[in-house]
Amino acid sequence: MKREAPNSDQDELAKCLERAWAALEAGDPTAATRAADEAVRLAPEDPEALTARGVARTANGDDEAALVDFRLALEIDPEFAAPALYAAEILVDPERDPEEALRLAETALEVAEAEEDFIDAVLIRAQALLHLGRNDEARSALAELPPVELPDAEHHLRAAWLLLDLGVLDDTEHHLRHALSLNPESADAYHAIGLVAEARDHYEAQIKAWLRTRELDLAEPAPPWSVSPAQFEAIAEEALAELPERARALLANVPIVAEDVPSVDVVAEGYDPRLLGLFSGVPYPEKSSVTGAIPHLDAIHLYQRNIERVCRSRDEVESEIRTTVLHETGHFFGLSEEDLEEMGLG
Repeated sequence: MKREAPNSDQDELAKCLERAWAALEAGDPTAATRAADEAVRLAPEDPEALTARGVARTANGDDEAALVDFRLALEIDPEFAAPALYAAEILVDPERDPEEALRLAETALEVAEAEEDFIDAVLIRAQALLHLGRNDEARSALAELPPVELPDAEHHLRAAWLLLDLGVLDDTEHHLRHALSLNPESADAYHAIGLVAEARDHYEAQIKAWLRTRELDLAEPAPPWSVSPAQFEAIAEEALAELPERARALLANVPIVAEDVPSVDVVAEGYDPRLLGLFSGVPYPEKSSVTGAIPHLDAIHLYQRNIERVCRSRDEVESEIRTTVLHETGHFFGLSEEDLEEMGLG
């Protein structure tokens, strides 16, 4: 049973929670963590305090500690939908535990009272089903969404990404239009519009949407786990040093170029603005041995903002830099995407 904070602490607890949620809304996970820590100190068995601390920990990239808080909050109050949803959000990643995420989403559906909690639970459930290969059930789950404008652009955006994965392009566009009507500055929405255009071979619309994605991505602040440019380059050099001596010798004249995102020219050529890396040049096996062949400038491009976007911690950033370096050097040596997938460097 939940143990109430002493009456003298109730007002202070409410103030701490208000500060924590406000800081999270403002994108300040450090301030949110301080306020949530104080809330848990005042009321160690208050499920909202534990949930707030879990969300702050997630914002700081500490998903494992966050899961501890969410599970404890659920243990104290099994009918509190929020911690079930936040935990499911972490676990729905295909590399985590989509089965457990599905269970938590279904639990949240049973107890959700607020419309937003219900919609979140439907979307997470559909995502878990998709990751588990249960595509027909995922489509059926998405059909449970209200046939009206949803409360938040992120709801429409999430539905759009799921429908895009399922290949339902018309419904994807429907949700993307709603997402942009609610948030005209959504980089994720423009990125998805570009992917739909690419699937339909609408080249001009694809490039237009992706150039806008690039512009909006550059305007976003760096995440808390961002590294300095010097650290980024050092980690990339360390990854290169792992290669065999012969490979390093062949790569001696291939520079690693660290950039925030792909250049305008690269995106205009049809490359995804959210690429993590790119090998430009001629793969080594295809290089001509004929004297007088036209030389090509080879380079490995790494895109720091994009790498950091897909990560949740400093450790993940370091791992992703290494994987991307090895992936792009693989292209230099003529390996295909399928080859790299089989090697665990996809």
